[in-house]
Amino acid sequence: MGPLNVIHVVIMVIVLVLLVLLFKVNNSIKLERRIGRYSTYPVNDEDASLMGSLESRYNHFVRKLESKVKGNGIIGKIANRYNKYIIVGDDVNPVRFIINKLVIGICFVFIVIVSLALRGSVISFLGFIFSFIVGYYIYDIFLMVNNKVKIKRIKNDMLRAVIIMNNAFKAGKSIMQAVDIARRELPSPISREFDKIYQDMLYGLSADVVFDRFAKRVDIEEVRYISSSLTILNNTGGNIVSVFDSIEKTLFDKKKLDEELKNATAASNLVVKVLMAIPFIFILLIYVISPDYFDPLFSSVLGYFILFIMIIMFIVFVLILNKVMKVKV
Repeated sequence: MGPLNVIHVVIMVIVLVLLVLLFKVNNSIKLERRIGRYSTYPVNDEDASLMGSLESRYNHFVRKLESKVKGNGIIGKIANRYNKYIIVGDDVNPVRFIINKLVIGICFVFIVIVSLALRGSVISFLGFIFSFIVGYYIYDIFLMVNNKVKIKRIKNDMLRAVIIMNNAFKAGKSIMQAVDIARRELPSPISREFDKIYQDMLYGLSADVVFDRFAKRVDIEEVRYISSSLTILNNTGGNIVSVFDSIEKTLFDKKKLDEELKNATAASNLVVKVLMAIPFIFILLIYVISPDYFDPLFSSVLGYFILFIMIIMFIVFVLILNKVMKVKV
C-alpha cells in the first residue's frame, strides 16, 4: 500500500470519527437544552465550547435556509416520509431534516473529491452524482436500522405493558389511568408510544382509535391484536379484565414460542449473517492487497453501470436469502 493510499485511509477514518463525535455532541447539546429549561442557572452561551459554537452557527444557517424553502411543496412531501423515523418538535422537523441530509450529501462529495485529489485523480460528473446520492441516503440506512431496533424493543416490551395495564384494570382503574401507569412504568421507546396514546386520549379519542393509530405506527402483530380486541370490546361490550387476561395469555404463549423458534433457528441466522458479510470481507481484502483493483469501476460510464448492477444484485441476494431462511409462525 503506497503512502497516498495510507493517507487516504487515515483521512477516511478521521472523517468517520469526526462524524460520530458530531452526532454525540449534537445529542448532548439537545439534551442540555431540554434540561436547561428547568435549571436554576441556565448555561451561558459565552462559555460554550468550540463544537457548541459551530453547532449553533450551523443551526442558525439551517433555520435561515428552512425559512426560504418551507413553502416548497415537493420538499414538504419528501419530508413527510420521515415522520415515522424522527421525533417532531422544536429542534427537529421534517423539512430541517431534509436540509441536513442535503448538507450531508454535499459533505460526502467534498470528502470524495479530497480523497481522489490526494491520489492524483479528478472526480467525474457521474462520480459526483453517485457520491451525492450515497451521501444523501447514507443517513436513511441508519434511520431504518434504528427504527427496526426500536420496533423490536417495543415488541419485546408489549407483554410487560399488557401485564401492567391488566393489573391496573384488576385494581379498578380506567383505560386512561392504566395507560398513564404504563407510560410511567415502561422503559423507552415504548413509553414514548404510550405517552402519545395518553395525549390522544386526553383530546377525547376512544381507546380503540388510539391503539389503532399505535398499531399503524409500529406495525406489530401484538399491537394489532390488542387494537382488534379493544374495537370488538367497544362495539359489543364485555369485561375488560377478561379480555386483557386472554390477551396476556396469548402474548405470553407467543413470546414463549418465539424464543423456542429463535433458539431452533440460531444456526441458520448465523449462516445468513456470514453470507451477507462475505462480499464485504472479500472487497476489503482485495483493496488491501491491490488498492488500484477497483479503479476501473470509478473511471468510466461502463464502470459505474457495472457498480450499479453489482449493488442491485447484492440487494436481490439479501432479499432472497432472508426470504428463504425466514420461518413464519
